[in-house]
Amino acid sequence: MSKKKSHKTPKKAPTPKKVVARKRPILLIAIKFFAICLVVAIGLYISDSKGIFDPKDKNNHTLKKWNAFYDFTESHNVDILLVGNSHLYTGINPKNLSARLGANAFILASPGTYIGDTYFALKEALERTNPTHVVVETYGIDEFNPYTLKDGALSDQFKSFSARKNFWVKLMSTPKLFASKNYGYAWSNTLRNHDYLLTNYEQIEKNTDPRSRFSEKREDELYLGRFVRFTKGITDSVLNIYKEKGARVQGEDYTWNEYTEKYVNQIVELCEEKGVELIFLTLPMYKEHIENYSSWKKELEKLIAKSNKPWLNLQTSEYHDMFGTESFESTYNSNQHMTYNGSMLATYELADFIEKKSGESLPNRSKNKEWKDLFYGEEGFFEHYSPNEGDKKHQIIAKNIRLENVKVQEIDFVTNKKNKSLIAKIDKLELLEGTELDSCKLVLNLKMEMKGAVQNATIPLVYDRFHTNPDYYIFKRNLIPVSILQFNGGKMVCD
Repeated sequence: MSKKKSHKTPKKAPTPKKVVARKRPILLIAIKFFAICLVVAIGLYISDSKGIFDPKDKNNHTLKKWNAFYDFTESHNVDILLVGNSHLYTGINPKNLSARLGANAFILASPGTYIGDTYFALKEALERTNPTHVVVETYGIDEFNPYTLKDGALSDQFKSFSARKNFWVKLMSTPKLFASKNYGYAWSNTLRNHDYLLTNYEQIEKNTDPRSRFSEKREDELYLGRFVRFTKGITDSVLNIYKEKGARVQGEDYTWNEYTEKYVNQIVELCEEKGVELIFLTLPMYKEHIENYSSWKKELEKLIAKSNKPWLNLQTSEYHDMFGTESFESTYNSNQHMTYNGSMLATYELADFIEKKSGESLPNRSKNKEWKDLFYGEEGFFEHYSPNEGDKKHQIIAKNIRLENVKVQEIDFVTNKKNKSLIAKIDKLELLEGTELDSCKLVLNLKMEMKGAVQNATIPLVYDRFHTNPDYYIFKRNLIPVSILQFNGGKMVCD
């Protein structure tokens, strides 16, 4: 009888101690490395969440826009969303645009940014609201490379990126907007502003002191993204520089590249995907500011024409007479913005353009009580709507009356921030075609009380070319605070 062979597995030779010793330091180094990274990450998170290295945000209107946008869209839809850079928020007044069209308009724009940033701002906004129209201002459609942005341009891009709130859209956009070496700076104020330790420790002290650290005040006032910078037009001294040196910008210098085309196309595709009507808008600079604008226009047209989307170009010669020197910032720098008056003219041109091109798709909220309550008394409201009956602060002085030589739809006496205004609305059929409105005055006879004294006064109202309505002409006059006791008629006087 044969013996069975054993099938036991032979024992492994013991691992030499020197091999174990080699593996442990590598493991320990890896653990220490990840532990240090974790500590640094937690430190950055705490520092950023507490705002220790935040810049002074009191004038950060980009952050204010995004905060206001998120607040507004908690309970309201944005019908007309406008995106771009500083040319947009100084060139369009969203309150007047809203009042004129009976809609909700909002500007999301950041200074110094390019079309790539505009695309991602739009992408985030469309996750939050459902506009019928998106307006893209074209000044940011320029030659740029997001991976080579430096100094001021990079700082502007950081500020815009930091103000946005949607984590996933920001995460997705990071490698598109920044070179890899700038990822950390884009996400962390601590990394970006660590030099405050040596250069601006006062700001760190303010940020860590709850009594003095700035926190943005969420005002009751309706804020829709407008930022007023310039109220006076081009001065004689700057006009003399134009005469001596000629145009500041050469139209043939305008170029665009593959990044520009990529993001323009993505904006078009995004709007089509969301069922949004897209409009391109060019806000003007002074007519003497650009030489050979036709070359600039031709290059820009190559991009926009491919999209087959409407384009309102206010830089063309047909608008030169409308936008005079009072419409532009008094500067000879290459980047010129609009004044408040210029922005009003541009706003109503845009309103007319939207209404003519695609007004049917725009909701008319003007008969909705919630919308009227939201905009009541805001800038531009009473130029298009009547004060409420019984409102003592904003009054209807007369309605549907025949004066000596003209019929007036309505005369309102309303209170503004600093003064009061008389606003008269005259049916367009009442004035002969070709009447030089700038040479006409609507003279009203009123009994008024001022500082306890009662007196009769003759008040001339002048044509307001900065507010336009399709049905009537607006004549207006600002007054110091008075009380109107009685309306005693009036007449239209034209030179």
